[in-house]
Amino acid sequence: MNFEVEKTKVIKVCQENGIPLNQAEIVADVMVTADMYGVNSHGTSILDAHIQRVKRNGYNLNPNFMHLRESTSFVVIDGDNAFGFVSASYCMNYAIAKAKEVGVFQVFSRNNNTFGPAFYYSLKAAEQGLIGIIMSNSPAQMALIGGKDKMLGTNPFSVVFPVPSGDPIIIDMATSVVAKSKFKQYKEAGKLLPDDWALDKNGVSTNDPDEGMQGFVQPMAGYKGQAIAMMIDVLSGVISGASYLNRVGRFYSDDNSSMNVGFCCVAIDPEKVLGEEYSETIKDYITVLRNCQTVTGENVSLPGDRKLQCMLKNARYKK
Repeated sequence: MNFEVEKTKVIKVCQENGIPLNQAEIVADVMVTADMYGVNSHGTSILDAHIQRVKRNGYNLNPNFMHLRESTSFVVIDGDNAFGFVSASYCMNYAIAKAKEVGVFQVFSRNNNTFGPAFYYSLKAAEQGLIGIIMSNSPAQMALIGGKDKMLGTNPFSVVFPVPSGDPIIIDMATSVVAKSKFKQYKEAGKLLPDDWALDKNGVSTNDPDEGMQGFVQPMAGYKGQAIAMMIDVLSGVISGASYLNRVGRFYSDDNSSMNVGFCCVAIDPEKVLGEEYSETIKDYITVLRNCQTVTGENVSLPGDRKLQCMLKNARYKK
């Protein structure tokens, strides 16, 4: 995949549909990066869905990112119903700039739309030597354990740790056991869902993809995943003043108003917090993990290994 060629294609489509160049460049960078790292569900395959939302006037293409409250440690930003990629990039870039001054900085943001691949934003921080953390709430797709109402989103989060002269550690996940879009893939393949993936509309465990699509996806690790989803909902939704629980708007709604998704971004300058020894310490940390004893015939992997391998493979292949 030729990164720049693919970006140019996306930018062209965006501009043809009235998206300003500076925003089109961000949209293209987010989507093509997702494809490069193998996260195709958040890549160029969903460009048309976003263009359709633009045509419905579902995004504000001239946003004013107002700072509603601010201190030396945090800021609350109004995303002004912008493209989620654009407002999330603004929030993370602001956190990065402030963390370089003060060491640690946190951004809370309301009035946003879905931001796509979470790792994209935390990776941007890591590329500048900072630890990047981002989380977001999302439209409700999960019931509480024992319940049968959609209450919690699959609420993604990502943390990326920079490793000087080495590959970063990329943690990137949703709080559901699997993306609900997987149910459709299993249906099209004529396969049953694995146990513990889905509940039907009555809250009963099911292996039927149709029943799962009409019902709920289950949280990862049971009560623990539910608790993490709640934590993210409070930190990104409640604290920012955004919507939360089943009040978060849906991307495919005919309503053109903001989804009112909440973001929470944190940037940490590890050298300001720990000192210059961060570089050697994080490398030692990785070395110890990779050199651990393994089960016969098995290899260990660290978070992000598969994404990095996919990126390298795509970078070598030129269309």
